[in-house]
Amino acid sequence: MPSSPLKFRTALLRCARLFSDEVNTLLLPHQLNYSLWQVLYVIHLKQQCTQVDIAAYLKVSKPSITKRIRVLLDLGLIQQLESSDKRQKCLTFSSHGQELFKHCSTQIDQFEQQLLQSFTVTDIAHTREILNQLSEQLQPTLQGEDK
Repeated sequence: MPSSPLKFRTALLRCARLFSDEVNTLLLPHQLNYSLWQVLYVIHLKQQCTQVDIAAYLKVSKPSITKRIRVLLDLGLIQQLESSDKRQKCLTFSSHGQELFKHCSTQIDQFEQQLLQSFTVTDIAHTREILNQLSEQLQPTLQGEDK
């Protein structure tokens, strides 16, 4: 009896897990993991941001971001900037963090290119469009929230 195809959600979640595991392997020599990489990515996107900004962007709790920020500060990859609101410190890359982010981004980009090389440009574009549409449907529709 032939095996049944994976349900869409199972295939999507499995693919995401396998991809993040590979990214973890690339990041491990730098004392990083996918969870920490996500925070670095948000700081890269926003240049300067608060823990609240990062938690909102990643849709995770502020305490989980606080733990990640502590690790990144200890590694010397980010630094806190003074702000007018003493309760919220702005975060940005240190010079070492900026260099390491560029290095790791290049490695991850190369891995992604290698992974996708057997697919056509059309297939990749179509898949990306489907994933973007699914993300849009899953986003909360709160007024004023950036998507």
